[in-house]
Amino acid sequence: MSALSLSDLFRSINEAAPAQSNIIIDACESGGLIADLGVLLKSDVIGDAGTPGVTLVATSAQNQHSGETEAGGFGTNAILDCVEGRDFVQDSASTLDLVEIGRRISNRLRMTDQSPVVWGLNLYGPPRFCRNPCYGADPASPLRTVMQGWPSDSDTSVRQHYDQLWRAYASVSGNWNPRAFANVVNTVLSPLASTPEVLAGFAERLGAAVLERAELSDDVFRRAQVSSALAVCLLPHLEHEAVVRATRRFVDTTGTALIFAGSHLVADLTVDRYALLAKRGGGLSDLFFLPLRVAKTLGYMAAVPSLFQAGDTRRPEAEALFVTLLKLMLTHYSGSILTISDAQAPYWAVALSRAADLSLTAEADELTGLLFHSFVTCRGQLARWDIPPEKTLEYLLARRANDFTQTADLVERPNESLTVLMKAAALLGLGEVFDESLWKVDGVGFAAYLNADFSQYGEDMMTGGQNLVWTVGHNVFRVDDLVRTWPQPTPRPESDLKEAVAVLASLLYPNRVPWFCLDNIDTQT
Repeated sequence: MSALSLSDLFRSINEAAPAQSNIIIDACESGGLIADLGVLLKSDVIGDAGTPGVTLVATSAQNQHSGETEAGGFGTNAILDCVEGRDFVQDSASTLDLVEIGRRISNRLRMTDQSPVVWGLNLYGPPRFCRNPCYGADPASPLRTVMQGWPSDSDTSVRQHYDQLWRAYASVSGNWNPRAFANVVNTVLSPLASTPEVLAGFAERLGAAVLERAELSDDVFRRAQVSSALAVCLLPHLEHEAVVRATRRFVDTTGTALIFAGSHLVADLTVDRYALLAKRGGGLSDLFFLPLRVAKTLGYMAAVPSLFQAGDTRRPEAEALFVTLLKLMLTHYSGSILTISDAQAPYWAVALSRAADLSLTAEADELTGLLFHSFVTCRGQLARWDIPPEKTLEYLLARRANDFTQTADLVERPNESLTVLMKAAALLGLGEVFDESLWKVDGVGFAAYLNADFSQYGEDMMTGGQNLVWTVGHNVFRVDDLVRTWPQPTPRPESDLKEAVAVLASLLYPNRVPWFCLDNIDTQT
């Protein structure tokens, strides 16, 4: 025979009487196995103690096809992702059963027009299909520990958003979005604002859970990003001492995690100069995303020294690490040091101000020169800070042809990157060099948003403040024109802690620039 009928397979199971059988069928119309279940559904076969338990997963309904990729079927890949830990099922038990996995892939495969079906017959005892790679031995790490231990007299806000918190918690180790994560946390924190001690306590307990979860991520920077997101969520509540202490601990954790991640990256770059390239799904996409990755790396590492208080021994360590990474980037990735998206503006503002602060004159001049040259080459037509990933190739093709007539909606107008570069030029004494080439970007508008209310710096939308806009060839002809028209004094956070958190907010949400980092240029020139 070239095939084995399902009814024959069921009869063999009945004869062998294993404690548990798990059957997966990844084939078109596999849901039709329902027609053969009658062989199993007999009172003399199941129901008594010790009779076999059977779990069946069909990856498509009986009137559906099953999709395929080069790596195998959609259903097979989805199951393997659960078994190998790439897709989260649960972390409360050390093993998984096929029913749990089947339910998970059923939700996942809906987008591929497949509806997996799961049957569990005569199941008893603990799960026994496979090891659970997401299981944590530390009982303090899962979010449920935070929830179950929460005081009943102050748990209304927390428990109302349990499902949202769980999804945010689970995302930390996988496809994490800082804005989505912060929105959930802020929703829980807002009703607790009247009791700052409770608010700070919840934030720290949640932090303990999600930071433990972040260790499971493949991204070595994930722990630092999650910690900084929690610190930014506390920014509106910093008038209370309990919240200040909690925020300081998150900022300190962020600094320590960034030193670890930066050291890890230096070690990788020492062994492999291409360590910053995408490990999966790279290729053409790296032409756009690698320059962003370089900017993010330098921006985050430039911020680290300011995360530690004066006299902290980690501060000089962080400065030395930034110097090393800056030199490595200039050596290995000079061709990818480009202004390609306005999302890079806050990263370059922090990196260039730190280079100037550390008197890295040669490196800062080279970095600024590369960025300004690429800006002039594309005539200031930078991608929007929030350009959809699927549109980046379209933008790259337009940039290569230097013709943006068909992609005007993908270009940032006005941009903040030129503002950053011109203020950095004044700081570094490069004004005359920039002045010679500004005519090449005649008509390009550039802007800055200044807000003195730094408690809003982590909000999706800030209110109040000043929107400043200039145009090359209209009201700015030289770098000195920008310096002369820049408002004085530039709004600056009233404490070192709030300043550090505002910088972290601009790195997490790159549609805001910490202009106070570059404000010293006006007093030093």
